[in-house]
Amino acid sequence: MQTGTVTVHVRINAGIFRRFALFDAFRLKRRWVSPAVFCAVFLALSFLCMASGRAQAGLIGTLLQVIGLGLPVCYVLSFLLQVHDQCRRLGLKTLRPAYTLHLGETQLRVINDMQREPEVVLPYAGLLGVWRASGAYYLYAAPARAFILPDGQCALSPAELYDLFRERLPGGALHGRRP
Repeated sequence: MQTGTVTVHVRINAGIFRRFALFDAFRLKRRWVSPAVFCAVFLALSFLCMASGRAQAGLIGTLLQVIGLGLPVCYVLSFLLQVHDQCRRLGLKTLRPAYTLHLGETQLRVINDMQREPEVVLPYAGLLGVWRASGAYYLYAAPARAFILPDGQCALSPAELYDLFRERLPGGALHGRRP
């Protein structure tokens, strides 16, 4: 296992950021649950209405289906448009330097390469967790603050990074399978 500090100059583009945003919103924070429940309730009401056989039941049932399916679709499209707009504002059309991560023995140091900010020092015990998703590691310092570590941007392989995190993080803080 690698000892010492591992330095990674992280570069982000729109695709990397979009995959992270989808992971964060829909997989980690489960923001798909409310739209799915909304859709299920409206579809159930629609089928009950149509099964009643009353006059205008077909029209009302169809309207409930359109609302039940339409609003969740609008929610997802709105989310994707916000992510697209954020990528445009950050200039992520091509790979762009974002930050430098120094993975030390006991702590993680982050230097912002996009704007002048003080260096952030995070002890591994203070991290909420590290998630392994397809093509990247997501290091969460807080619920609303994460650092993306895409595959191929580190001298270590994804499997070696997994071992490094498993060794340095407290138990239960590393999520996902070893690549």
